[in-house]
Amino acid sequence: MKRILTLLSLIASLFAAKALAENLKASTEAGYTTHYMVNGLARTDAQAFAGVKLGATYYTIDTYLGGTIVPTSNGLDESHWMAGLGRGFKLIDGVNLRVDTQAFRHQTSIPGAPNSTEVAAIVALENIVVTPYIKGSHDLNLEQSGYIVGLKRPTDFFGLFTLTPSAEYGKFSDYETISAKIGISRVFFNHLEPFAEVGYYDNRFSVSNYNFAVKELNGTVVAMGGIRWNF
Repeated sequence: MKRILTLLSLIASLFAAKALAENLKASTEAGYTTHYMVNGLARTDAQAFAGVKLGATYYTIDTYLGGTIVPTSNGLDESHWMAGLGRGFKLIDGVNLRVDTQAFRHQTSIPGAPNSTEVAAIVALENIVVTPYIKGSHDLNLEQSGYIVGLKRPTDFFGLFTLTPSAEYGKFSDYETISAKIGISRVFFNHLEPFAEVGYYDNRFSVSNYNFAVKELNGTVVAMGGIRWNF
């Protein structure tokens, strides 16, 4: 409950912050997911979620932070918090090299599992055809190090909606993961954005040996959807 109240206070703060800073980008969202996914692992079963994001650019550096609350049925609120810095570098016309560094705090609702801090770096080659990217990650408390490589292509369909197919492969200290996803969204009235995503996930995660995921995903379809308000 404390984390839900924290999230509500953050949402209220978005209105005040946006009114004072034109450079600030902010959004809040709520929805439902069959599993909340982190690095290819199912951290919860089917649950509602709510989140906020803030971002601004200073001297060509993009700064951003956000948080997501996932109230679970066992009375423990799952939450995930993130802060990051990023910058794009133009290589040639239509091709940019994007570099981001990020830090995460994962507060788990899984009984007996530790809360954890993750640091990560992402490098992406942005272009109009397909964007390849790689994420390197280390979780200090779970003692999981590894990488995720992927491809994605956001595509605008005649201004009606944005479709984003993607595929990923990841290898970490104690598991592997593979996924194929497709997301869809559309912005109405410059602010209201319904969104949805469906994905196929397969990972080699042993719930008998490790306790930081709720289940092994063996050809599992994961779906989520919700509403986002962009300030």
